[in-house]
Amino acid sequence: MSVQRSSVPLPAPLSIEFLVVGGGICGLASAIALRRVGHQVTVLEKEDGEKNRGECGIRLPPNMSKILFHWGLKDKLKQIALTSQPSLFAKYDSGELLGSQIWEGELLAETCGEFMFTTHSELHKILTDAALAAGAIIRTNAEVVEIAEDECAVTLATGEVLSADVLIGADGPYGLCRADILGRQDPGQPMGVAMYDMLVATKDVTENFVKLTVKDTAQFLALGNGRAVVALAVHNGDDIAVQWYFREETAEGAYGDPRDIDPSQLDLDCNPDLRSVLEHATPAARIPFKQFEELEDWVHDDKPLIVLGEAAHPFTPGSLQGPAMAVEDAAVLGKLFSHLNTKDQIESFLYAFQDLRQARTKSTLRGDIENVFTVMLEDGPMQEMRDNMMRQKRDEGANLLDQGEGEESKLWEEIRTIFGYDCEDEADNWWVEWGLLRERAREMNDPGSSLGVSFANMSIQVNEAIADAS
Repeated sequence: MSVQRSSVPLPAPLSIEFLVVGGGICGLASAIALRRVGHQVTVLEKEDGEKNRGECGIRLPPNMSKILFHWGLKDKLKQIALTSQPSLFAKYDSGELLGSQIWEGELLAETCGEFMFTTHSELHKILTDAALAAGAIIRTNAEVVEIAEDECAVTLATGEVLSADVLIGADGPYGLCRADILGRQDPGQPMGVAMYDMLVATKDVTENFVKLTVKDTAQFLALGNGRAVVALAVHNGDDIAVQWYFREETAEGAYGDPRDIDPSQLDLDCNPDLRSVLEHATPAARIPFKQFEELEDWVHDDKPLIVLGEAAHPFTPGSLQGPAMAVEDAAVLGKLFSHLNTKDQIESFLYAFQDLRQARTKSTLRGDIENVFTVMLEDGPMQEMRDNMMRQKRDEGANLLDQGEGEESKLWEEIRTIFGYDCEDEADNWWVEWGLLRERAREMNDPGSSLGVSFANMSIQVNEAIADAS
């Protein structure tokens, strides 16, 4: 089990300059993580710092919140976020409560984090303030229009050229950094689902819906025929953030688009609680699910450019783990570069980052997608089996993920693994098992030589060093 910590780490032996393209959650988290270990960081955000903030709801699972706690942001988060324990599942059409899952205190204690709800705007402000307080430079209205071919430099729309030792792409799936590594833009292929993001005042919905969402700060999920709803209390319970999912073949829509869709025109064939949401919610934005090409390499072949967060592994809209993976990425990168002694280590640290993060994000993305399609099952035998299994647990007074006395379901164990994962511990383990050995190998072969080799050769060098030392 990880030990919760909230201390300031020692600065890296060598401080270098980072340019972060993108001032969203991932870019700001990267700035905080790297400044914590003494590196110079400039964040380039193409918007004005306000337009890239959204009032959409955002869930902070324990594996995300514990990192922010470790960075000293627990008190700030407690001021703007609500802590949740139950998840409630109901039928979309009838409102029948199918069951619940209570996140037990023992599990949360193991993870060293909490399950929290807030809005993107509030979280973005906390991270912005933290990055600035840590000494990062954040430049707004700084749109990157070109990335140099064989050096770590970018050109802004104003014509200004900026360079650094490392370039971090945190500009999302449609950004220049991902395209630079892939060699082209990837528009993504529609997956047949769209998410409508909206907000509704608590005073405008039914008393029962307030009870389901606000009273116990529950994560509420409605399961329907090719549709689903996720709702969570925000703004200290004054509002409810709602994500509405439909089977829909559309490629139009993205975060940042004008919120101009009338929710009352979407679907009133639902239970009265949900109907009250659609009738009173703010105008919605539509964001389609898209399947993006999987990046084999997150590191550029010819320069120290690496992509993080949505630029490396795009998640589906409204995803539980998408923001968490972005913050984990940032934390791991900061941990690795806390050990920087020479610029010759940069390449190996970038490839180590990819090695540490790629499998984790891939499996988590797969799980997130499976969860969405499970709650959106169309009416039929699979849906009936799902609902009946949930009803059985409900009637037994058990949590939905309980397997039986002394047993745990496979899904429950997977959730414990996801929530309990400590990405910073994994980065520390890499340094102890590989990084230090490589340093010793370099010193033994030639104390004054450059490391200029790829991460792919690391195991060969380490094995040779061990053989020489034995």
